[in-house]
Amino acid sequence: MNSIVDIKTYYWEKWYEIKEEKKKHPTSWQLLFKITDLSKDVIKRIIKQLSFPLENITFISLGSFAREQMSPYSDIDILILHKKHLNKTEQQFVSDFTTLLWDTNLNPGIHIKSLSDIKKHKKLDTTEKTALIDFNYLYGNEELFNRYKEIVKSYIIEKGKLNFIMEHINTARQRSQKFRDSIYKLEPNIKEGQGGIRDYNFICWINKILYNSNNLNNLIRKGIITMEDFDDLMRGIEFVFKVRNELHYFFNRKYDVLTLEAQKEIANELGYISTSLSLNVEHFLRDYYINARNIHRIAKKVIAKALNEIIFVKTHKKVSVRKLGYNLIQYNNLLSTDDKDIFIKYPELMINVFYISALKNLKFSDKLAELIKENLYLIDESYQKKYGTLFLKRISTFPYSSKIIKNMLHTGVLQKFIPEFNDIVCRVQYDLYHHYTVDEHTILALKFIDDLIISNHPFKNNYLEAFRKLRRKDLLALSILLHDIGKGQGYNHSIVGAKMSQTICQRLGLHQDDIDTISNMVEHHLLMSHISQRRDLHDIEVIEYFISFLNNEDELHLLYLLTYADMNAVGGELFNEWKSTLLTELYLKSLTAMEKENLISEYNKIVDIKRRKLYERITDNIMKSMIKDLDSEYIFTYKVKHIIRHLQMIKKLTPDTKVIVSYNTREDLNCIEFSICTYDFLGLLKKLSGIFAYFGLNILGAQIFTFDNNIVMDTIQVSSSKEPLNFIVKKCNEIATTIKDAITNKIYVDELIKKAPAPIFKKKIPKSINKKVIFDNDISSVFTVIDIFTEDKIGLLYDILTVFEKLKINVQKAKISTDVDRVVDSFYITDEHNMKIYNINYLNQIKQELLKVI
Repeated sequence: MNSIVDIKTYYWEKWYEIKEEKKKHPTSWQLLFKITDLSKDVIKRIIKQLSFPLENITFISLGSFAREQMSPYSDIDILILHKKHLNKTEQQFVSDFTTLLWDTNLNPGIHIKSLSDIKKHKKLDTTEKTALIDFNYLYGNEELFNRYKEIVKSYIIEKGKLNFIMEHINTARQRSQKFRDSIYKLEPNIKEGQGGIRDYNFICWINKILYNSNNLNNLIRKGIITMEDFDDLMRGIEFVFKVRNELHYFFNRKYDVLTLEAQKEIANELGYISTSLSLNVEHFLRDYYINARNIHRIAKKVIAKALNEIIFVKTHKKVSVRKLGYNLIQYNNLLSTDDKDIFIKYPELMINVFYISALKNLKFSDKLAELIKENLYLIDESYQKKYGTLFLKRISTFPYSSKIIKNMLHTGVLQKFIPEFNDIVCRVQYDLYHHYTVDEHTILALKFIDDLIISNHPFKNNYLEAFRKLRRKDLLALSILLHDIGKGQGYNHSIVGAKMSQTICQRLGLHQDDIDTISNMVEHHLLMSHISQRRDLHDIEVIEYFISFLNNEDELHLLYLLTYADMNAVGGELFNEWKSTLLTELYLKSLTAMEKENLISEYNKIVDIKRRKLYERITDNIMKSMIKDLDSEYIFTYKVKHIIRHLQMIKKLTPDTKVIVSYNTREDLNCIEFSICTYDFLGLLKKLSGIFAYFGLNILGAQIFTFDNNIVMDTIQVSSSKEPLNFIVKKCNEIATTIKDAITNKIYVDELIKKAPAPIFKKKIPKSINKKVIFDNDISSVFTVIDIFTEDKIGLLYDILTVFEKLKINVQKAKISTDVDRVVDSFYITDEHNMKIYNINYLNQIKQELLKVI
């Protein structure tokens, strides 16, 4: 090859050959080796092309280049080591070499150091030291390379190894905090996150520095990991590198975040196939999470052993051992035993050991964890019958429940009692809303109950009170543990899970009444969130409908706490003050309803009391005359002080003042509440929705009341996902003015909506949202309820209300629920004669028109 052009052509032709042949390679290692070898080859060709004497210089590969772990677009880290100061001709050679690397379109990471720089190891930080300990000879002065190798071994690997490892452990902990939850994140970082390549490399560094070996089999010989651990580690890292290779090819650059948009393509590239129960990308992600979890588990084990050894070497003290009874011992923060027959002698310890560990805040030693796994055969059918009650007692030992169940899961004890749980381990739901795998979500839900007990936050008082009232805490733990068990079987997970829970509960020896309760909770675990977020909680029929699914108050407490835990554990910011308030409102109203013999009588009693208070507090004769005509539902819905404020607004309406707007801050709901009083006309809510969209505000809910004199009072709650409440307040006067101008036709909302800001989503939609229009004519005797499921977009609500206006549909109430970029909009509607809509043809027409705009 006579020119750099030839070298560049050669490199990229070979690079694309490797890419085209990647599917022929049975393992990812072969691809990594080929890319590394190609990089070595080209670098040597470039050095030879420059024809410069190298008596004073040697080239050393570092990092992934030295470890032969180069993915398609990895940086090529090279150390140019020189004896003394570089003279001008040597400096020019280094500059020419670096320029040629860039001209070849490689990704060089060039480090230029002298031998004296390497000797000043105390001035190097952890990252710089780490970069120097993985190395290989490339080209140049071999004697200089050997001196480098001796210095690194003597000064970095040997003399400072304990401090170096401790620095690395602290760095790993910081990395773990930075990339927290990264194993189960929607978009994990496969290099730096937990269970990623960095965890594997850290195991290699500890083996190299602390145990003086480059062969990981050495860890087996030293009893640090088992053969099973080794197999899991190698299988796991091979898979992660395979994913990383595909990730680089997908983005055509170095990129280590497994994004939603890449996941589906990589699943296809790796040959995953969709089934009737789940998508191919869900199968792929499950394999990723299982492998990442294994890598991280083994990394933690190696780190723990290294820490113990370092502590012993530094202190030269024997670890103090404390006997705990039942042949259990405690040393440092570990729980262990020297009795290999401990679980045969004390079978109940197969359950109680998890309680002891959680109560004393001790981790299982590797020895104890392995001993539990070896004795899992003890948990047979007779064991389950004998100790089923103990199992239930321990998993419901709040505030330790999540910790106990997590350790049971990791050791296999949970799966012995509930083998069905295996099907949801690392199972993924491919959407933007579920931030965790099903098993992790379940454990996190239990943790929210644990945290509830030790929390003093006033926001959680109602939940804590419900927990205190709950008679059977074991049924709560088991309901949470099983609420998503049906997801391992595919669709209709609530119904499937309810049937599965009956089998599981029978196996655990529960009474039939308790089995029915658990089954009811699992089947209807979404009911309370759906009704609280989508239905009018001031409607007595809604409350009656909801409590018809419950057998007693204890089931209400159970479902309330289960819903709270489930909604929180989805992840992200899907559970907020607004949703919590609605959930609690449904709970409290249902609790009152279950305590009263006659709900209608109680409803009328409240209305009468409020109406009497209005007469007592209002002195203005005009306002007083309005009271007798107020709708009972309106009085029931609003507080007396709010009704008085509304009547004051109505009184101010004149032919010249056709609209009155007021607003107030609802800090309890983290929103702004607008009250709009005007003369009713078809399309009013549409105009209002367009104005709020123009100002970048989300409508959370709308309550619409029309009085006999055609005056309407719209109360609308709005918020912003981008701006804090105090920022919105500053715009409220401008919003109020815009509302008045729009209603009086001084401005046109159609023009405003074109300028509305687009919804800003953090993530691209991973798959198309199932757009649906569902009618509910059962829950209300007065209104037809429409639920609209779709993805959010500019002016969506405005478009929906345009359809209603076109079809002469009156919207009486609305609830808007947005989760990331999916919305569920619920509307209480009547026809132009204010009647429920039963006509099938008319309903189909509404559905078809709505599907066109959503």
